Amino acid sequence: MKPLATNRLVLSRKQHRACTLSISRAELEQRLGPPLAIDDEGDGLGPRYRWEFQGECGLEVLIDIPREASHGAREAVLWMKHLEVEHALEHLGLSTEYVLWRADMLEPLPLEGWAVVRRDGAGSRSDICVLSVPDHAECLALLLEARSPEQSYAMELRGLKPAPRRTPSHRWAPSSHDEHTAAL
Repeated sequence: MKPLATNRLVLSRKQHRACTLSISRAELEQRLGPPLAIDDEGDGLGPRYRWEFQGECGLEVLIDIPREASHGAREAVLWMKHLEVEHALEHLGLSTEYVLWRADMLEPLPLEGWAVVRRDGAGSRSDICVLSVPDHAECLALLLEARSPEQSYAMELRGLKPAPRRTPSHRWAPSSHDEHTAAL
C-alpha cells in the first residue's frame, strides 16, 4: 500500500467507519510509518493522528487514533468506502485479533458480489467473504494465497447475473440470408 498525499486527509461522506482496532500508535507507526497528518480538530473527534493508504487494487483506507493514545493500546478507527474489513486488514498486515468492533457485524452478509473462496488440499471449500468490487476480491485472494501457500484461494461470482452480451454494432453483424448468402 502506498501513502496518499497529505492534502487529501479529509473524511469524505463516502467513507464509512468500518471497524475499531485495539492497537497502539507505536505499533501503527512501526507497520505504517509516521502519521501523514496530525489533525488538531479531528472532525469533532478531538486531536487525531492519521494515516491514509491506497492499495494497488484501488482500496483506500484511512486510519485515525486519538493523539493521547501515544504508547499503550488504544482504539484506532479504520475508515473506508466499502466495508471490506478482511481485505483492509490483509493489506495492513493485521489479523482479526486486533478488531474490537466491525460495522459489517451489524449487517447481514452480502449474497451478491464476488466471493473469496478457500480450498484446502482435501478439497474442502469455504467462503471467506463476499465483496462488491471484483478487483478487491481478486486482490484479497492473491494476498491470502501469498500468506498461506498450502491453501488456494479464488474468487467466484455469487448471486449476480452475468453482464448481458452487447448487441453487435452496425459495423459488424452476421450476414443475413439474402441472395448473396443463399448462393454459398
